[in-house]
Amino acid sequence: MEFDLESALLRLKQDFIESSLEKLDDIDEIIDNLYNERGNHGDQFFQLQRDVHSIKGSAGTHGMHLLTLVAHRLEDFLEAAQNLNKDQWRSVQIYIDEMRVLVDLGKDPNESEHAAILHRLPHAQQDHTEFSEQKSKKVTVLVVMPPGVQRKLIGKELASCGFDLSFTDRPVEAIRLIMDLQPDAVLSNQEFRHITGSELANVLQDIKLTKKTPFAILTSSNIDKNTIPADTHVIKKGGSFVADLTEYLVDVGLFGRL
Repeated sequence: MEFDLESALLRLKQDFIESSLEKLDDIDEIIDNLYNERGNHGDQFFQLQRDVHSIKGSAGTHGMHLLTLVAHRLEDFLEAAQNLNKDQWRSVQIYIDEMRVLVDLGKDPNESEHAAILHRLPHAQQDHTEFSEQKSKKVTVLVVMPPGVQRKLIGKELASCGFDLSFTDRPVEAIRLIMDLQPDAVLSNQEFRHITGSELANVLQDIKLTKKTPFAILTSSNIDKNTIPADTHVIKKGGSFVADLTEYLVDVGLFGRL
């Protein structure tokens, strides 16, 4: 019997769609429980994170890149928000609703709808009420840094200023995120296993879509300025780190855009 690869792939995709819809239904229930303070918070929150990560990890395999991106942005939201209040739980529901639409669609939407979906996604410190559609402008900062205390501190500092944050610990993934999200600035660690922050800066300089994105390297080491693009900023980790980071964000005009 001849193996029908196309039919097999379609069955796998349908299985993914059905399992994802089940996960999203479970997440709806978790959100309702956590919003109303029912059940064990830690266990339910962990399950929510695990289900979102599972959908994110498999969506790209089935050609649903935007679903992967929205799931990633939800993970960003959860990391930046930390202890979620009721308004923020309503925002989490917006992400889940958008993910359900994309799962039902079974493919990436057209370019205009792609942009509209990303624009609708709230960020963790966004001020809004149910009675007003007025929102502050979304100013996005991508933080390329391994998980840990330092990333939490930087995320907390930036979120408190009202910035929309995205996180990754992989420079290669950062390239795709920068092209997808077109952030207002990128803050990258220098030290990574396979590619340094300096090398990432040079790669982005060679891509037309990313070459003008403000880019800063965060490091405790000395960097030869001749090895990085002229407009790449270096922020030294140390006693004045927060002040220097704030000054850089002011210099590139981010606070004026909020």
